Amino acid sequence: MKVVIIGNSVGGQTVAESLLRNAEDPKDLEIVMISKEPYPYYSRIFLPHYIAEQREKDRLFVRKIDWYEKKGIHCLLGAEVSKIHPKEKSVELADSELTIKYDKLVVAIGSSPRKLDFGNPGLKGVFTLRTIADADDIKNYISKNKVKKAFIIGGGLLGIELGYHIKDLDIQVTICEIANYLLPRQLCAKSSQYLEDYLRNQGLEFVIGQTVDKLVGESSIEAVKLKSGELNETDIVMEQLGIIPNIELAKKSGIDTEKGICVNKFMQTNFPDIYAVGDCIQFNDKIWGIIPASMDQAKVAASHIIDGEVEPYKETIWQTKLKIAGLDLLSVGTPEPENDEVAEVLWKIDKDHYVCRKVIYQDDKLTGAILMGPGADTRFFIQNLGENVKLDELKEKIDN
Repeated sequence: MKVVIIGNSVGGQTVAESLLRNAEDPKDLEIVMISKEPYPYYSRIFLPHYIAEQREKDRLFVRKIDWYEKKGIHCLLGAEVSKIHPKEKSVELADSELTIKYDKLVVAIGSSPRKLDFGNPGLKGVFTLRTIADADDIKNYISKNKVKKAFIIGGGLLGIELGYHIKDLDIQVTICEIANYLLPRQLCAKSSQYLEDYLRNQGLEFVIGQTVDKLVGESSIEAVKLKSGELNETDIVMEQLGIIPNIELAKKSGIDTEKGICVNKFMQTNFPDIYAVGDCIQFNDKIWGIIPASMDQAKVAASHIIDGEVEPYKETIWQTKLKIAGLDLLSVGTPEPENDEVAEVLWKIDKDHYVCRKVIYQDDKLTGAILMGPGADTRFFIQNLGENVKLDELKEKIDN
């Protein structure tokens, strides 16, 4: 069976590895991976470290090109698919007469960064960070223009990580977040305030609950004007405003799309031999855009390709587990109780060590947890989310 995978980020890579793991004999599989980027699979998480000269480019790669060769995967890097032909079961490459046939196709083309489309967005010195090429452009601009002030629009995970690391380049960093507090998808207002206090102590500055009116400058960025009228001088702007699923390739090829590429519970599109996974998809009217969801979807697609009869995809439980700006953070489930009257909320606060723990207990179940700072038993809370747990056990775990 020949499987063609478009995209080699976390979704596409997980499909390839799962196919090899699930196949009775991997030699019966012919896997072709096509990527617009000229690099094998790498971690976007470490792009801020790379910009800040804290990690070499070579250490960004999760898989080196020789890994694909050893596994018998044919990689076409720096190649772009211009059209999918579902009836002919083939893909057409841009700037080439090459057409590749498939038995099964997986579309894992990810997403693009959302950008300001108003207020003078075409100035030099305005960037988004999504790829190694973006990181190289930012690095070169910082070096060439001796950047001393940076303004980051978007106080999400990547915006905070980016600011935290580039400050070590002797850059004064201000992060602007439109919401009333940082990380509203992961945190509640109280826990977010502890994170903000920690980050301010690390040297970052914030503008919270305000929106950008326009970018100011003649040919290059000079300042950012907020709706309030406040003017923030800056040498560089980096927009970290979330993602937009890449759907154009699917759309022009006759694959059903709405906000994302529409898939069923086995990750199949309206063409049964064409699957889609990751940031580009829409499932149950939702766009996911998180690594755990991409991996879950990829495993379902790969299993269905191999076996045909598998457990369907169930919506990935929202969770974030990482080290943000050097601080351990786990957020699972809902950051606020669905019903204040019946839920019990447990807290542990240690301001001196930036420990903030919040656990939501409702109907004898663990329904949400925010664990910030060192020492928490994160595995327990991940494994027991949505499960019946004794309240005394939760109290013991949160106090550890």
